[in-house]
Formats: sequence, structure tokens, C-alpha cells
Amino acid sequence: MYYNGKKGSYMKRVILVDFENIQKFDFGHIDTTDTDILIFVGRSQSKIPFQLVEKAQTFGEHLRWLKIAGDGKNNLDFHLAFELGRLCEQYKNDVELIILSKDSGYDSLIKYINDVKGHASRIANAAELADSTKQLPTSNFTSNIVANLMKINNQKRPRTRTTLKKHVESLLRDKVSSNEIDLIIEEMFVRSLLTLTNNRLKYNIDPEAKDQPAS
Repeated sequence: MYYNGKKGSYMKRVILVDFENIQKFDFGHIDTTDTDILIFVGRSQSKIPFQLVEKAQTFGEHLRWLKIAGDGKNNLDFHLAFELGRLCEQYKNDVELIILSKDSGYDSLIKYINDVKGHASRIANAAELADSTKQLPTSNFTSNIVANLMKINNQKRPRTRTTLKKHVESLLRDKVSSNEIDLIIEEMFVRSLLTLTNNRLKYNIDPEAKDQPAS
């Protein structure tokens, strides 16, 4: 069974992927002996990268695609939350539940699960999994970008990943590649300097913000 280092015990692990929120991930660097992966796909998401599907096949019955039937704001989130509750009831406290999403909207639910003796967490990148052998995204330019953003009024900072990427490009110009810029943004998510709320970027880089939980 999967060993949960934080709890000091072996238990089943279920990773729930918010595919509307994260389309790029790699589970090829983790132990899947007793790990199930559930990928929640939005109704309008009709195109899935072939490379991802090809890798998913290697997990066999340990991986399932769950297509959401209806439309509506936060519809996928509600389905994922329902599945969390179902898994808590099925496995009681003998399961570790991990949500792969950059959306901080799940955090209050995760806190509630943990308050009632469950084991739940949210990660922004698959490399954050305790048993992952893949290196976390890092860049030598991240601290400079964060310092620049701290000088900008919070209300005027980029609010989508696209506009943030353009902002970083304008600062670094021809010094880095597009992949390096993606690493900078991913590192900010992993370090919780960035989260997503209702598809809008939220910054946790101001001194007073770092003392506040993500809403």
C-alpha cells in the first residue's frame, strides 16, 4: 500500500484531477501500487492530448476519466466535491485524498475533511506528491518576477495566466524561452504565491496576504 509519511502509516491514495483547471500533468514518476487517479473532465472539453491518453492507458484500472454531464459555473467542482464525500464514506479514514488543481476554492472543504479526522490536501503540480521523483518547477528568475509584481498595486496585476505570461515576457524579453516562463508561473503556484479563484489569479505575495489563508 502507499506509505503516507506525514501520517506514518500505509493507506490507499486517490488523486482527483480538476482537468478544467490543469491539463498538463505527469504521474509517471510516482508509485501507483495502491493509488487510484480520477480525472474530472468538463462537458465542453472535447479534446484531450494524445500523449496524455497514451500515458493514462498504462495505469489500467487505476485511472478513470469522469465526464461531467451538465454545464454551469463550478459544475465540475461540485462533482469532484461529491466524489470526495463518497470516498470518505467508502474508506472512512483509511484513504489519502489529493486534489490536483490550482483552484483555492477547494481549500475550505479540505480543511473541513481534515477537521473531521480525514486526510485531504490540494497540490498545484504532480511533482508535489510525496513519492514523486520528478523535480519541482524552479527558475532563477522567479524571485525577480515576484519582486516586480509586489511593486504593482494588487488591483492592477495580471488576472489570467495569459496576461501574466505576457507581463513576464515583457520583463525578461529575449532572456528566456516560453518554457522557462511557464516554469516561473508554475513555481509561483507550487509555492502558493499564486492561486486561482473563479478562473482569476489571486496573489499571495504581499506581507499581509501571506498571513491569510487562501479564500
